[in-house]
Amino acid sequence: MLKNIFILSFISLGSFAWGQETWSLEKCVTYAQENSRLVKQGQVAVGNAKLSQKAADFDRYPSVSAGSNFGLNFGRSVNPSTYAFENRSTNFQSWSINASVLLYNGGRLQNAVRQSNLDRKASEADLENTAANIALSVAQAYLQILLNEEQLANARKRVQTTQSQLDRTERQIKAGQLAPNARYDLQAQVARDEQQIVTAANNADLSYLNLKNLLELSPDRDIKIEKPTIVVPKDANPEGFMFKAIYNQALGWQPQIKAGEYRIKSAEMGVKIAEAALLPSLSASAGISTNYSSTIQDFNNPNFTNTTQSLGKAVPVKIDGKDAFIQQYSVEGVTFPKTPYFGQLDNNLGQGIGLNLQIPIFDGFNRKIGIQRQKLNVESQNLALDAQKQQLKTDVQNAIASSRAGKKQYEASLKTFEAQKAAYDAADKRLASGAGNSFEVTQAKNNLDNAERDVTVAKYDYIFRLKIVDFYEGKKLTLK
Repeated sequence: MLKNIFILSFISLGSFAWGQETWSLEKCVTYAQENSRLVKQGQVAVGNAKLSQKAADFDRYPSVSAGSNFGLNFGRSVNPSTYAFENRSTNFQSWSINASVLLYNGGRLQNAVRQSNLDRKASEADLENTAANIALSVAQAYLQILLNEEQLANARKRVQTTQSQLDRTERQIKAGQLAPNARYDLQAQVARDEQQIVTAANNADLSYLNLKNLLELSPDRDIKIEKPTIVVPKDANPEGFMFKAIYNQALGWQPQIKAGEYRIKSAEMGVKIAEAALLPSLSASAGISTNYSSTIQDFNNPNFTNTTQSLGKAVPVKIDGKDAFIQQYSVEGVTFPKTPYFGQLDNNLGQGIGLNLQIPIFDGFNRKIGIQRQKLNVESQNLALDAQKQQLKTDVQNAIASSRAGKKQYEASLKTFEAQKAAYDAADKRLASGAGNSFEVTQAKNNLDNAERDVTVAKYDYIFRLKIVDFYEGKKLTLK
């Protein structure tokens, strides 16, 4: 990741085009982030984390449920009116509404809400980190195009320079100032320079293809990018970079560090949730129920139509300690109507409330093992964050060291280029005056070309390394 970080500095400076339209690098990055599968996966993870947070929050609310049960009994069953066993078919239905609410559980639900909130923040930080990595990759491909196109432009200039030398040599040969074989080295140099154009053009095409792949565009889509002026900052002083200050600034905003910190806090909440399993829990409940049966009769409203009455035997009883007789009568033909459906629901309506206390005593040490696992998770998350901080520390140290080395490399390449330019100018003058030869010129030209390529690469490399430091410092990165 480190070698890509410096590219972020150019996010607002480039462009890409569809047809005749030119896009900036910022638009390239936005397009890539909106269409990247990795970013979309991160967005799905954030969505799931938000749903988990809502679920944890709703767990604190009371639960209410309603139900109904309908059936038909055959054969011997209890008559709900007489509570006697009868052989008959009976239709029945029951209704109920129940509610329950957790009053106390050692803070498990509250800590679960806090934990889900931390998990959501960690997922959002992961998404931010993924988006940043996508931006870095796109920016790297974008700037690689700039470098390759500058190399291509330099290669074309070299062909023009060599061709001019060859044309001048041809004129000198015609004038008798040089031997005919003086043209051969320059002709070979022109061919080599033209080959370098082909190589540079291929490199530019491949870098465009790489950008298209990152943007997930069709390979045949025409893309052209803007070419900002890239200038080496003269006031840059890598020797003045302070590691501690830059590292502390990076710690304050790096997404992967924030995600690690959130996960540690989430793991600590997990310990509290596991510890709550050792505490009693108290819940309250309430319910309403009623029922209906096809055998229920209304004994308060008998039907005496077509009834007959007969005298039975007298039954001896004692009333206040004295013997007495009760005369029995039997009545036949009396019927009782069935109680209507809604009348039964109203008559059978019942309510109830209750408290439920659960006290954990022994579960085979599963709860204690769960607590130990959560504590190990805290330790694991701490180790993961320490590793991320150590990696960040290494990256910052490398960024500072690389910027210092990059400045030295760039300055050295400039000196080499100036020396090779002087050597080439001297050889060219000698050839023009007839005192030199074409081989000497072509050798000096090759050395100058190599020095020019080294300067171009060193220039980009130095600027990139400076922007790495700006990236870690959290500055708004720009070339202005």
